[in-house]
Amino acid sequence: MIKIVYGPKGFGKTKIMLDEVNKAGSTAKGNVVFITDKRFNTVNVNFNVRCVYTEDHDIKGSVAFNGFINGLLAGNSDIEYVFVDGLKRIIGNDMEGGDKLFASIKQLQDEYPELKFVVSVSAAREDLPEYVASLID
Repeated sequence: MIKIVYGPKGFGKTKIMLDEVNKAGSTAKGNVVFITDKRFNTVNVNFNVRCVYTEDHDIKGSVAFNGFINGLLAGNSDIEYVFVDGLKRIIGNDMEGGDKLFASIKQLQDEYPELKFVVSVSAAREDLPEYVASLID
């Protein structure tokens, strides 16, 4: 499953994500990973959730981020949820290479059928790339 949380800046995507992260942290049988680009106050994040900040690992661009995701899963096959807050900030506002990133995520889900991705993208629906818009219910 790949779920997309989208909307313009200030819409409340991070709040929606944090609510889902905390719910998953309380109910998941496997591990929950929350990935975002910058450190912020994570006091309200469930203590069972692993918070990862891409700025700490100098991850910039879709290729680096794809490698990072694959590395996380290679190191821990018990991951059930991967939440990504602020994909455009992580891989670049133009989402260059995002189509290959999402293709790779779909491949990972073939390998790990129980794996769930929730990704936030800062854009109105009509501004989403087709490869993202096609994933919206």
